[in-house]
Amino acid sequence: MPTGFLHEQSWAERNGFPLWLMAFVWLVISFLLFQLVGTATTVIYLLLVSEDPLAFDTAMLLEHLDVLFIANSLSQILFLGLATWLVTGLLTTGSRSTFLRLKADSRTVPVILQTAALIVVMQPLIWLLSWLNAQFPFSDGYMAFEENQIEMLKNFLMGDHIVLLTLIHIGLVPSVCEEILFRGYFQRALEKTWGIWAAIIIGGLLFGIYHIRLTQVIPLAVIGMLLAWIVWKSGSLYPAMAGHFVNNGGSVILASLYPEYVMEQMTATELPPVWLLLISLGATIMLLLAINQTTKRE
Repeated sequence: MPTGFLHEQSWAERNGFPLWLMAFVWLVISFLLFQLVGTATTVIYLLLVSEDPLAFDTAMLLEHLDVLFIANSLSQILFLGLATWLVTGLLTTGSRSTFLRLKADSRTVPVILQTAALIVVMQPLIWLLSWLNAQFPFSDGYMAFEENQIEMLKNFLMGDHIVLLTLIHIGLVPSVCEEILFRGYFQRALEKTWGIWAAIIIGGLLFGIYHIRLTQVIPLAVIGMLLAWIVWKSGSLYPAMAGHFVNNGGSVILASLYPEYVMEQMTATELPPVWLLLISLGATIMLLLAINQTTKRE
């Protein structure tokens, strides 16, 4: 073997680690670090400011939701974003930006606009998928856990907060960091070993599970798969970041203007009107065709 050949292989290849294994291992590790550090930071802060550390409970957490979301954002930036950027160097000998598809060309801006519009028009369909997902049987213990999650998010979205800061915590940070991890690192690693459709489907399913809301796995997985397809077609991660931001940020803005509507979507106890679903379906198909046309390679 020529001595220069080793320098053409990534660290993972030189050491016999398949890219798919690296993808799954880092997905698990980054998730655990993100959750543990974010939670530990919040708990430590609350114990320090509490007059009675033994009185720590959920009510105290609800009073300091801003701290929880700040810790959550910092943890995402540190582990899902920056650490994933560093770990990417183990999978490629080239540019990390190229591997993660952090690049743009003449098609990128049109696809960003089309993706943003797609996320908006498909909201009634997402609502339908949420309703269908909610029909699955879940234990009382799990439903209590999820209701607690929804209550915290509702209190944060509908409380006395600065909308711009909320957009950063719920919209901007996840749209950048989660996309780098899922549609950047994970998708590219699986794509190079198992092919694009396996990467899209598996990545989408894990994206749905990752959010620890079993009643929302189906809509989240569908969103993840659509964003993965757009990233592959466009060759850029930026449209997925834009679509992710519109989905999350739109909920923040709607919660400020129409809180009842957002809470109804989050719980998905009722179906949206049929006429709205038909309009949403038609507009979604048109935009998917438009994205496919825009991203056609010459």
